[in-house]
Amino acid sequence: MKKILIPTDLTNESLGLIKFGLQVLKGEACQIILLHVIPLPDSITELLMLSRDEEKLEKVNTAFYKAIERIKKSYVVEIISLDVVHLYGDSPIKIQNYIDANNIDLVLCPVTASKPSAGNEKEKLRELFSDVTCPILYIPDNIENNQFRKVAYVLDPDDKHSLLLDEFLLTLTSSSDYYITFLVVFKPGTNMEKLEYIINRVYFNEKLKNMNCSVHLLQENDFTGGVYTFIEEFKVDLLVTGKKKHFLGNIFTRKRISSEVAKHTKIPFLTIV
Repeated sequence: MKKILIPTDLTNESLGLIKFGLQVLKGEACQIILLHVIPLPDSITELLMLSRDEEKLEKVNTAFYKAIERIKKSYVVEIISLDVVHLYGDSPIKIQNYIDANNIDLVLCPVTASKPSAGNEKEKLRELFSDVTCPILYIPDNIENNQFRKVAYVLDPDDKHSLLLDEFLLTLTSSSDYYITFLVVFKPGTNMEKLEYIINRVYFNEKLKNMNCSVHLLQENDFTGGVYTFIEEFKVDLLVTGKKKHFLGNIFTRKRISSEVAKHTKIPFLTIV
């Protein structure tokens, strides 16, 4: 059983991310935590009123809580529990401590296509979760398809850390419904031994023998452009990057660039540390 954490602003729109989490963990029951992050007020008086404010939240957002009950009834088998948790303190450390204490397996992070603004709540949430030490699935808004059939797992021939096929990825893509392409983007002049090493790691991996997968080698000076082109041409549903040190020149790190990748490709982007 896996634990999924989804940041929420207590709107029905944020509940739409649940279907992506269920698709990623297809066939496995899960616990879902909807985390509502509340900034701590500056005054002592407001601090004393926090417990009452929490009670008000549950009464005012009746439509939100009714929607949660409908989801529970619709996914009785898949969802073991679906709870709203109010976390006081909007700091990355607070978020990380909560994730560690509750053994969270996957975070679903919303990505908005609009330009970042000071009042953009989705952008604030994304920043809070950008450096957590567990897999994050970045999901662009306005995505209609939540079926992950074609998965592109990007490998870097210059970084052996990215070749460590993550157990989490192997578990979530073990279904016969998935087709995984291990995409290797390499520059002209790359040592062929590095490419052979990658191919052998994939094709001789016991855990991959019963999976629908292949290796795609793409020679390209522009790593980013090569990945984007592949995604568009092969109609990829999910982009994945694995364990890494300096992946593609830090193009796919947990900072702002992660959400930018999801915005540009318009497909979910899973990063695994």
